[in-house]
Amino acid sequence: MLTLTSHSKVAELQNGSPGVMRTLISTGIFRDGDNPEVTIGELCWNFGFNPGILLNMLQSANITEETPPIDIAPFKAMSLLELVEHIEDVHHHYLRENLPVLTGLTSLVAAAHADDGRLTALNAEMQNIAVELESHLAHEEEALFAMVRDLALRGTVKATRCGDAVGGPIACMETEHDAATETLKKMRELTDGYTAPAGADETWQEMLAGIARFDQDMIEHMYKENRVLFPRALDAQRGNRK
Repeated sequence: MLTLTSHSKVAELQNGSPGVMRTLISTGIFRDGDNPEVTIGELCWNFGFNPGILLNMLQSANITEETPPIDIAPFKAMSLLELVEHIEDVHHHYLRENLPVLTGLTSLVAAAHADDGRLTALNAEMQNIAVELESHLAHEEEALFAMVRDLALRGTVKATRCGDAVGGPIACMETEHDAATETLKKMRELTDGYTAPAGADETWQEMLAGIARFDQDMIEHMYKENRVLFPRALDAQRGNRK
């Protein structure tokens, strides 16, 4: 894992986790083809960007790559428009349909076993991520997905509340993905990997099975966006501005 400071050069970032460079490019202060010998501090000085904020963003992406959760090739073969529609039809639909069910189940099980601190904590995590995802989906559809559709259909972007550059909402989405990843990690720890304990009743088992499916869907959802949608959207807008 890279040690990141304001003296780190972009060339060093290019040899680290791909997520670090994706995050840097998403800010708009460095583009492919720019001088990689420039330091993070110099970039921030040139563009009036807060170095502390940038380093925090880069550090969040500075993680060791793991085995891909899915075969990404079919999604790379999709057009931008097809990919956005796939994500909405499959993942956004799944979340809107299942989050109320899951929050209801965690509330029910936690109330039935009020003396179990881990179930109480699990319920709190599930309630929080449901609220965060509701906002995340709306933001993504109203800003980023609208921009991507403009790029795909018209080659230009109509300004949204996030401006007229896809890099802004993408940076927000990636930060929220990092937060969701941490929440999922906590939920796995609280449930021993979604394993039902001896004596768990039917509702408890249903809850764990549902959260396990939610976890897997989230992993696939975020992977498609982080690895395909976000880089493709950035490339599409850069290409249209040349």
